[in-house]
Amino acid sequence: MELLGRSDEAAAAYYALVQMDDNHAGAWHNLGCILGRQERFEDAAICYRAATDADPNLVVSFNNLGGVLYHQHRLDEAMRAYGRVLELGETASVHHNIGMIYQDQGRLADAIASYRKAMEIDPGFKEAHSALLFCLCFDETSDPDQVFQEHLDYGRRHVAANKTPFAEHANARDPNRRLKVGYVSPDFRLHPCSHFVLPVLEHHDKSRFEIFCYFNRAVDDPYTELFRRVADHWSRCQEESDEALAARIRDDGIDILVECAGHMGNSRLPMFGLRPAPIQVSHPLYPNTTGVATMDYRIMDPIFAPPWADAWHSESLVRMPQVHVSYRPHRSDVAPSPEPPFRSNGYVTFGCFNNFAKIGESTVDAWSAILRRIPTAKLMLKWKGLGDREAERYARARFVQRGVDPDRIVLVGWSPDPYTPYHAIDIALDPFFANGGTTTCDALWMGVPIVTCHGRTPFSRVGLCHLTNIGLPDLITADAPAYIDKVAWLACDIDALSDLRRGMRERFMASPLMDGSGYTRHLEDAYRVMWRRWCAGLPPAPIDFPLGE
Repeated sequence: MELLGRSDEAAAAYYALVQMDDNHAGAWHNLGCILGRQERFEDAAICYRAATDADPNLVVSFNNLGGVLYHQHRLDEAMRAYGRVLELGETASVHHNIGMIYQDQGRLADAIASYRKAMEIDPGFKEAHSALLFCLCFDETSDPDQVFQEHLDYGRRHVAANKTPFAEHANARDPNRRLKVGYVSPDFRLHPCSHFVLPVLEHHDKSRFEIFCYFNRAVDDPYTELFRRVADHWSRCQEESDEALAARIRDDGIDILVECAGHMGNSRLPMFGLRPAPIQVSHPLYPNTTGVATMDYRIMDPIFAPPWADAWHSESLVRMPQVHVSYRPHRSDVAPSPEPPFRSNGYVTFGCFNNFAKIGESTVDAWSAILRRIPTAKLMLKWKGLGDREAERYARARFVQRGVDPDRIVLVGWSPDPYTPYHAIDIALDPFFANGGTTTCDALWMGVPIVTCHGRTPFSRVGLCHLTNIGLPDLITADAPAYIDKVAWLACDIDALSDLRRGMRERFMASPLMDGSGYTRHLEDAYRVMWRRWCAGLPPAPIDFPLGE
């Protein structure tokens, strides 16, 4: 019944079966699978536990139990479930899943090793390969040239080797006609996609562009409806094969197809190898190249992508005139604090709410140096993986090794409200190498200044891009000593800090980063340039708009 799309009936049948025989491991397992796909993770965990109680050797139930616990941010429990899987027999899947836990705990080297082990067991495991690539984007010890080659290897192994592109497209080669643009994503929901893609969909000129959304997920959330409302055409694709989805996109007559997830999980990147649209574009939510030869363009900007960045991309780069993304905050009534929390606490609180995998050793070195210089200060770290004991132990140990009292490190796990926690911090700290994106915008929206240190790779220049565009160049540094000095200076001049925070939200709102309409007009101009090149029979090529146009 589930295969026929009647999952509720199938769930009822399995439930009736376990009511008659509560020791039926298979029924409990299958019920857990249905509930898991519906993202009813707590109920699914109950079912998988019942299945493993009935059959302590049921490997797949232990593996799935780990998965639903992971989605509830219960990392310690998930790791115990995966440990049982390893006792029963090593699989590529369990190493991939363990890698996800290590990644959320900030144990980047362990995560990378786990993903490589999964690929060693199963070289065709494309999800593990994507997870590895995403991790490598955070790894400050990696060589950008080698990371680029690893992305190209993904494209060769999982796309070019298995997908034959459509040779011809019947799209009318009229350079000025209304274009059909398709967006493909698993993240039309509460996700950074709702910050950076939704504003584009809301501001598209529907007289010139017809918008199609292909949603690669079965379950909605309240933000999904916002995406659905602004699309001219909406459909799900999570059950379709690459070939079926590509055929449907081709039948829809899509002129420009935009991929919005990269290697961040649940993407349809291999489908792009079939080239269902004549022009295919990578959105910059993913912080690196896709490595897919049939991906024609990637949206960037001149700061995010300096001239040397072309050598690290398989796509032709489109340098937007000001910013590579436009930010829209989530709906919330939470306003910035009128004064920095120092005024009531009597000490400075630094904060970083980034993915903890971004926090490399050089970043911990710098933050520890700042805390040693300002002995009364505290550092708040917030990330969904920091709610578990092992993650907390590992996080604090990194600072203790550098002479910082562990009580000065405040750790906060996942919370449904992304904004109120910013009331607790005076100054936000941007990680080195893998800068914040969403979290930087969130901090600025909440009136919290952030200090950044930029590098050469695009991912290490996000803070540079954002702070330049809101007119705060004094918060940008180029090396660790300057970063430490800048943060310490700001922390020691509370009046200057108060002045800087005052009006920060208004400054941010007036910047190109929050000009959704202007950004979308520039993006549409870029789409039109791509389209006219295709109409003229020309191959993809870099597109550079004048800075600040």
